[in-house]
Amino acid sequence: MDTAKDRSLADLAPTPVDVTELAALGLNVVAYVRDLDPATEPALPGMQPGGFAIHAANGQRIGWAPSRDLAVQAIRQHEMEPVAIH
Repeated sequence: MDTAKDRSLADLAPTPVDVTELAALGLNVVAYVRDLDPATEPALPGMQPGGFAIHAANGQRIGWAPSRDLAVQAIRQHEMEPVAIH
């Protein structure tokens, strides 16, 4: 049976997306914060060891902050939405 409802549901079927396309969807919209381990990730010049890295949706590091709260504030200041990762 081909009804308008059936056609509209078919139009909503998910479209396959590869990993690169998925990461790019939120590139300028969302960011996440990750603890930096000073033992494995040495500080850059002018930065204290440790702290929190700010990453774009594609995983690229776009910032750093000495505390999680400041990292989240920086994300919001740049009109992005902080998201939790697990």
